Amino acid sequence: MAFSKTHRDARRRLLVWARTFALAGVLCALPASCDSVSCPLNNKVECVYGFYTATQTGEDMYASGKAVSVGDTITITALGPDTVLANRLVDKSEARLPVSFYEDMDVLQFKFTDQNSLSASDTIWLTKTNQHHWDDPSCAVHIWHTITAVRSTHHLIDSVVIKNREINYDGLENLQIFFRTSADDEDNKDTEE
Repeated sequence: MAFSKTHRDARRRLLVWARTFALAGVLCALPASCDSVSCPLNNKVECVYGFYTATQTGEDMYASGKAVSVGDTITITALGPDTVLANRLVDKSEARLPVSFYEDMDVLQFKFTDQNSLSASDTIWLTKTNQHHWDDPSCAVHIWHTITAVRSTHHLIDSVVIKNREINYDGLENLQIFFRTSADDEDNKDTEE
């Protein structure tokens, strides 16, 4: 059965309108739905925090060290909404955390608890911009972010360095957290291994 010219014109106008005013996932409801060819399946937007040592070389002087698995239990909470993002991580060398969609700053508390139940915490302020991103008009919209600044308290954290400013779903490390350790502890660790 052939479609009339009026029907074809109406369908064409509908498709033009849908492309023009597409919102997150609206086109997925149309007969030409989302697929893994035009819409990536690995589309989780996370900020990747890597953990590193910062070795004390003198009076309040720290040098960048190597990647390390933190032996303490780490609980990471987003302050403001008071949402636990990671609960009781142990022996981890990184944390992959979600990012707020539209806030210009995320405030995270990293609470460290050792085997003797002693705890300390540091706060990280992550300032960012937020951009809408879609790979194809038939895909859902994602929010990507660009890190503009980062700062932290310094109880256990020596410094936080921006490695990759773009937070998207590529899985690359975004921030490097350097923890304070003494040079003597590092030397003893090397001789014990």
